[in-house]
Amino acid sequence: MNAQRSTTAESTTTTPLVSVVVPTRGRPELLAQTLATITAQDYAGSMEVIVVHDQEDPDPCLVGLSRPGRAVRPIVNTRTPGLCGARNSGLLASSGSLVASCDDDDLWHPTKVRRQVDRLLADPELLAVGAGIRLLMGDRGDVDWPAREAVVSHERLLSNRVKELHSSTLMMRRSAFDRVGLYDEDLPFSYGEDYDWLLRASSAGRIGAVQDVLADIRKDVPSWFRERSRNTATALEYLLDKHPDFRHRRRGHARILGQIAYARAAAGQRRHALGMAGRALCRYPAAPQAWLAIAIASPGVEPQRMLSAARRVGRGLS
Repeated sequence: MNAQRSTTAESTTTTPLVSVVVPTRGRPELLAQTLATITAQDYAGSMEVIVVHDQEDPDPCLVGLSRPGRAVRPIVNTRTPGLCGARNSGLLASSGSLVASCDDDDLWHPTKVRRQVDRLLADPELLAVGAGIRLLMGDRGDVDWPAREAVVSHERLLSNRVKELHSSTLMMRRSAFDRVGLYDEDLPFSYGEDYDWLLRASSAGRIGAVQDVLADIRKDVPSWFRERSRNTATALEYLLDKHPDFRHRRRGHARILGQIAYARAAAGQRRHALGMAGRALCRYPAAPQAWLAIAIASPGVEPQRMLSAARRVGRGLS
């Protein structure tokens, strides 16, 4: 990565090339819908859309979804199988001074790229910017989640996952990867890869958000990249060890412990879950994730139904 090249490119134009990286696996219909919203952006500059096929052959027909100034290019993940390797493969194959990420089932509003580019150009200190989201939950109803703050601190990221910094909202400077590094391919099952990167980025510079809702996030379809509960717990334990700052923040530490407890409970590991929930509540007695874990550890409680109810009231597990 060449930070000097990207900094120069950003400073010489108000419409820099934006690279969009879309990892995918086995969902061509949803992918086509996602790509339609990306190529329909009202941004005046050029965009390249790199679709990274993970553990499958690239689909050359995707080139036909290109539009003027919106070239779609399918490639294959040549790095570690999984989401982190796919994101890195796309990033390393891209050319734009700004890089946006999008999952293969999510949808962008038409103004997203333009407004995020404007924000990054207006504030050269920002390494990355997110945006408000709408959670699409099917017959359970949609939930709007505008960004609460224009600038998101490292402290807030430790205490809260910050939904408006979802992987499908992020636009990052290429130069940020020179400072922060690539996505961590050692992260178990690639779970929370965007969160791990943001924790590192917020320690190195400023992270922002466009506060309006600019992306729709599907919560009503399955994903190749959403792993089973035991995998989630393993990845969260890895993140807790990797980022020792959590242990110095009672509320943030309790949140991660509570999420691990929830994942263990959802996997049927009741004793392990209750022990982890107890640790979380000792750190912060009001930790909602721990109480949710205790609730679903009880017989007859459906984890997904409980999580959906929490999302509808604006809580979730973040």
